[in-house]
Amino acid sequence: MGLESGSQPPRALTPRIFLQVELKSQKAQSLQQQPDHYLGHLQQSVAIYQQQVAAYQQLTSEKEALHRQLLQQTQLMNQLQQQEAWGKAVAEMARQKLQETQEHLQASSHQNQQLQDQLSLMALPGEGTGDCSEEEERAPGGRGDC
Repeated sequence: MGLESGSQPPRALTPRIFLQVELKSQKAQSLQQQPDHYLGHLQQSVAIYQQQVAAYQQLTSEKEALHRQLLQQTQLMNQLQQQEAWGKAVAEMARQKLQETQEHLQASSHQNQQLQDQLSLMALPGEGTGDCSEEEERAPGGRGDC
């Protein structure tokens, strides 16, 4: 059997060719749909990427804000420590000054007591009753009953 007509294949090959053409057509149609499928995945990936970039930027901003807060708190802690050290130094100086004042007061009190004791020893018995002074007793017109 030869070719029946110049443009048509033999009858035995016709179903096979139609099947191949149908398979090729389905494959071509599937390949044509693939870009849409991949485009959808790509668009979804882009959206996820943009969300991740936005989340990263937010985290970066929060990190910077926390870093600024940490610096401020560190500065405040340093100031408090300096103030505490200054306060301790002032308190120590005040304590020393108070101690010196107390010691001076005790010394003055002791000295005052010694002077009072000396004065009481200097007065003779019977004299210095306080009624008359020595000048009044010696005076010519003075009272003799002193």
